[in-house]
Amino acid sequence: MELYLVRHGQSVGNTQPDRDMPDSPLTEQGHAQAARVAIYLRERGIRAIYASPLIRAMQSAQPLARLLGLPIHVMKALYEVREGSRFIGLSQQSLLESVPEAIFEDTIETDGWECPGGDRPETVGRRAQEALRQLRACGEQRIAVFCHGNFNEYLLRETLGIPSAAHIRFPQENTGVNHIVFGEEETELLKLNDTGHLRIGEYERAGLAAGSFRSG
Repeated sequence: MELYLVRHGQSVGNTQPDRDMPDSPLTEQGHAQAARVAIYLRERGIRAIYASPLIRAMQSAQPLARLLGLPIHVMKALYEVREGSRFIGLSQQSLLESVPEAIFEDTIETDGWECPGGDRPETVGRRAQEALRQLRACGEQRIAVFCHGNFNEYLLRETLGIPSAAHIRFPQENTGVNHIVFGEEETELLKLNDTGHLRIGEYERAGLAAGSFRSG
């Protein structure tokens, strides 16, 4: 199975880092980034799209869903790491008004999904393990997942067999792409935080896409 793991585009919360905005939408720039990564991904043979229930991830997946004519499977386990207090996300109806391509798994509450908060490395690591298990069991050979900077790092560490408490970072830019291939005997990381689809201004740098990392 091949996994394209993508961080969401720039959100309002990214532009106001001193405010606690757990579920902020994309900015105009974030929408433009999402459109660019969709163009990059549309010829990759993707057959399923997954996203976190946070609106910025769903909005980031939307251009690709429209290009490919695919739904967005919203998976609760993919929400961003949150050490702060509990909050209630948007209702399914509100989310569908913005992203009508969404399909919600049964574990997502209709009236507003619950983010418990109080995340710790061990609990987030277990959530990342479960998310990867669900994704690998989806039955599709190539999938795109729109997620979050911090949680992407946990997913990458779990994928590569690196303990989640390890002081190893995988920085994630807005719409940075990580390309992972799960083989029968090894896992290969082909691209890490690839932002080559963003060729203007501060995003001209191509992330950390060079080389590959293999895990036996």
